[in-house]
Amino acid sequence: MHSIRFKTTAITIAEILTAILCVFLASFTIIQGEIDRRSVEIMGLIAKDTKKSVEKYTEDIERSVELASSLASDSIDGVLLVTAYNGTPDQKARLDDYLATYTATIQEEFATVVGQTRGAITYYYCINPDVSTREHGFFYSRVGRVGYDMREPIDARELDPADTAHTTWYYTPIRRGRPSWVGPYTAHFLNEMVIDSYLVPIYKSGILVGVLGMDIPLETLVSLVSSIEVYDSGYACLLDEEGRVLYHPSMKTGIVPDLPVDKALFDQPDSGNALIRYKVDGQERQLSFITLSTGMKLVIVAPTSEVNAAVRRLVTTIPPMAVGVAGFFALLTLLLMRYITRPLQRLTAASQRLAAADYEVELNYKGQDEVGALTASFTTMRDQLKTHIDDLNTRIITDDMTGLANQRHFFTLAINERDRLLSQGKLPVMVYFNLMGMKHFNRQFGFDEGDRLICAVAEVLANEFGVGHLARFSQDHFAVVTEEEGLDERLERVFEACKSANGGRNLPVSAGIYRNSTEEVSVSVACDRAKYACDTRRGSYVSGFCYFDLAMHRRVELIRHVIDHLDQAIEEGWVKVYYQPIVRAMNGRVCDEEALSRWIDPERGFLSPADFIPALEDAGLIYKLDLYVLDKILEKMRLQASYGLTVVPHSVNLSRSDFDALDIVEEIRRRVDASGFSRDMITIEITESIIGRDFEFMKEQVERFRSLGFPVWMDDFGSGYSSLDFLQLIEFDLLKFDMSFMRRLDEGENGKIILTELMQMATALGVDTICEGVETQEQVRFLQKIGCSKLQGYYYCKPIPLSEIVERHRTGIQIGYENPDEADYFEAIGKVNLYDLGAVAVDDQDSLLNIFNTLPMGIAEVREESIAFIRSNESFRDFMGRYFASDLDDSDFIAHIRNCGEDGGRAVF
Repeated sequence: MHSIRFKTTAITIAEILTAILCVFLASFTIIQGEIDRRSVEIMGLIAKDTKKSVEKYTEDIERSVELASSLASDSIDGVLLVTAYNGTPDQKARLDDYLATYTATIQEEFATVVGQTRGAITYYYCINPDVSTREHGFFYSRVGRVGYDMREPIDARELDPADTAHTTWYYTPIRRGRPSWVGPYTAHFLNEMVIDSYLVPIYKSGILVGVLGMDIPLETLVSLVSSIEVYDSGYACLLDEEGRVLYHPSMKTGIVPDLPVDKALFDQPDSGNALIRYKVDGQERQLSFITLSTGMKLVIVAPTSEVNAAVRRLVTTIPPMAVGVAGFFALLTLLLMRYITRPLQRLTAASQRLAAADYEVELNYKGQDEVGALTASFTTMRDQLKTHIDDLNTRIITDDMTGLANQRHFFTLAINERDRLLSQGKLPVMVYFNLMGMKHFNRQFGFDEGDRLICAVAEVLANEFGVGHLARFSQDHFAVVTEEEGLDERLERVFEACKSANGGRNLPVSAGIYRNSTEEVSVSVACDRAKYACDTRRGSYVSGFCYFDLAMHRRVELIRHVIDHLDQAIEEGWVKVYYQPIVRAMNGRVCDEEALSRWIDPERGFLSPADFIPALEDAGLIYKLDLYVLDKILEKMRLQASYGLTVVPHSVNLSRSDFDALDIVEEIRRRVDASGFSRDMITIEITESIIGRDFEFMKEQVERFRSLGFPVWMDDFGSGYSSLDFLQLIEFDLLKFDMSFMRRLDEGENGKIILTELMQMATALGVDTICEGVETQEQVRFLQKIGCSKLQGYYYCKPIPLSEIVERHRTGIQIGYENPDEADYFEAIGKVNLYDLGAVAVDDQDSLLNIFNTLPMGIAEVREESIAFIRSNESFRDFMGRYFASDLDDSDFIAHIRNCGEDGGRAVF
């Protein structure tokens, strides 16, 4: 083969060299600018690499100290500290004794951490003298390479705040209120060694316990910087925050060098893209700098001649070479171009015809070079394209699995068939089919079996309606256009045939029908309406069909109205936010409020949430409504606080489509943080049903919310079939029982037993509970007995707007808000299940069960002068009425209760 490579290479090299020469001559200024930019970049990279090595070392120090500080903060007894801080001498003495043990423990933990930390020369814990005048902490300094000796702890009372040269290590982190690097400074306790220190102030319950820190010698940082090589004779130096020299190969420590850098620029974190050049002793130098996390400045300096040496050599070499080579190849190109381009021109013309879909074009160049090989490849490509396009045309209009028309092609078929039926005086209808429960079928039998079932149903439909009138839309959905006459009988035949399809392993079939006589619409709209009619049969697991009627038509119009007017409804206040109180079962006080949206439309009046929420969910717009509700909650909380009302946590309901539309977790975090309220004041309610649709994804979102400090409740618990599985894999703060449990309470004992056991399970898991739909006093009493934490329902209050909340407060008919300081107390008492014998069981439990169906149980609140039973079950009240009806106050029973309250023991009598 005669290679064309030489021909192409010759032309390419000539053009490249010519272009290089032209660009060089015309763009010397641009090249010089690029040289400067690259030099700045190189210097900056050296600075960044040096910073990484330095900060890797300092980060090791920070991690070690912060690990020890976490142990120091978490380990201290906050209650003892707060009690003794301003307490009696005895209390302070107990605190001193405690601190002696505490500091010894922290020292052991800190010693372990220090043993794995490179470069530390001291570690210490200086106790705040306001906390203890006797215990001062500990102080250890390095001896040899790995050993540390205990030294006299530093007494902070002896530190002079004015002696900044020696005591800044103690006061700086306290003044800043955060972990800090301090230094370099001269440490008199280390024989005037120059050191850097990383210190963490330790606080507990708002009280400064002391300062915990670690020291490293400045020479360690200097060793990391002094070894940096910058070109041939460049160097790195280190300045402190005041610009004084900490390390310089030729300057003394402590002086302030005269650098040609604007102060505003030098105050920046780094020199960025700034080109900083200056002259010293007739030599031009270039400078870059970067700020370390310790506040020091790392400065990189190199002679400009070394920075640009390689580029300048290149600049002086290129022009003569380019001129010589360009001249030679320019002449050669003139001789070769005519010979080379002739077959390429013919091939180009043929390829253009091929690009225009002329698959009959002739490609007849027979040369033995690359052009000949390319021509043969084009010929093969032409033939393959023709085959693939024919196949693609078939695939575009056909469903791969069933061989039926797909959705796109079906609309064309449906238009033609509708027009044909109308021309014959017949009434066309659109029928939409759906297999009921396909998802569970695939889960049980596998996707291959599911595909076989779909193909079997497609065959049944094709036999009844004909392949030309039928299409598979997606998954298990089919559409048919046919005539209205005799349709009901044909559908019954389809349902009957589907029973034996796929060897009897089948699913019920649901069909929705849209008559053309209802309203003449486009084929796509008719198909949508037939699908809507089909979807109304969701939840039915028996084959059947449903016609699209006027009620559905009004429903579709309502959905369209909701979607089209959502933004206007939010902007003009058609959507109102109502609040329903959630009451603590133990004290009858409002401990939370749930936000619920109401749509009052100027045209259509009051719209039920069941009208607009599913519509917005299906359209992927519910996130706008839910974020609007959140904004209204935050606004309401601010107003409520201004009215002098207690502000309790508010819950907001989220939909699955919220998570698809945007990062709803981050958006809620951003808005709540901007409001100034703590995150635990906003509770996220997620229904059980949306957890099951995409379990792993929703598990991750729940964990994200909880890690950010937002409580997460499972709403409608018990309404589905996977609740208990969810509780094993996802941690919720509260279970909100579906109101169906309340409806079943009056139907017999089974409902009470189930709910009681579920409450006991939730209590064992450490999860709070709410029952919604509470409407009677009997329900309230029962839920209090079995340990339900919180209650919600019309028994207490229906959802109301903020204005009515304020009015109820003004007129004195409000339920009343829970005192936040008492919330934990009542929550603990309310969780006790008074039907749970395990709560008080002893070895003779069986004998107790022989006496009582339910063990009498009550909770007594013992005060100095009184005893009050604040919770009890019915068996307990019967027992007390039978044996202590008249003389309870003077009975041995009350005396035993007092004794148990005082010593925490158990009494049986």
